[in-house]
Amino acid sequence: MKKKTCVIIPCYNVKNKILSVLTNKNLSKIDKIIIVDDCCPEKTGIFLRNKLKLLTKYKIIFNRTNQGVGGATIAGFKYALKNKFDIVIKVDGDDQHDLSILKHIIKKIIKSDFDFCKGYRDLSFKNFKKLNMPLLRFLGARSLTFLTKISSGNWKIKDPCHGVLGFDAVFLKKLKLNKIKKNYFFEQDIIINSIKLNAKVSQIKNSIHYGDETSRLNPILSILPFLYYHFLEFIKKN
Repeated sequence: MKKKTCVIIPCYNVKNKILSVLTNKNLSKIDKIIIVDDCCPEKTGIFLRNKLKLLTKYKIIFNRTNQGVGGATIAGFKYALKNKFDIVIKVDGDDQHDLSILKHIIKKIIKSDFDFCKGYRDLSFKNFKKLNMPLLRFLGARSLTFLTKISSGNWKIKDPCHGVLGFDAVFLKKLKLNKIKKNYFFEQDIIINSIKLNAKVSQIKNSIHYGDETSRLNPILSILPFLYYHFLEFIKKN
């Protein structure tokens, strides 16, 4: 039986980028695209509803209040589980990801029985220039990788800030989604919680294109709460 696949795209201030994502050829074989407007000031959901009306491949969810990237993604996860999709993948709406990763995630879940697949960047100093990545973001990603390794106890984890995450729905149901952080700690938190449940994890190298977008995440201001969250996880683990 063919596996039903869906892609979840949380949207906040991506009105000028989202159509480039939705027209990407790598989404053509995905059964359902779930777009979550996270109380977007640019009204991305309304913009897309007018563009995509009558196209049943798309589902647009509107969060009444801003929930953060995690809250928006979790809203999409819950819709996907309720509607019995077999493979659930989250990507960002800012057109940074190389979406050729989607076919690799689907193949690994179906043929190799992975519970959870994630993208990663090569964050080595040797590769820094090739990444074309802002220095503060690069150093922040390296630091958070180290902290996630400590918190999870899995020293093979790479780049927990990468925005592409794919799940076998059978495993996704086991996660207590209401307890996953809804803010920018979301990716790290769901990785840590998946590892706690002994997920079979696959990591797939995936490039990210940095254009003229501005991140809402300030690396300096975010480091203290991230340290606090990781400290709590470390205490729980020990």
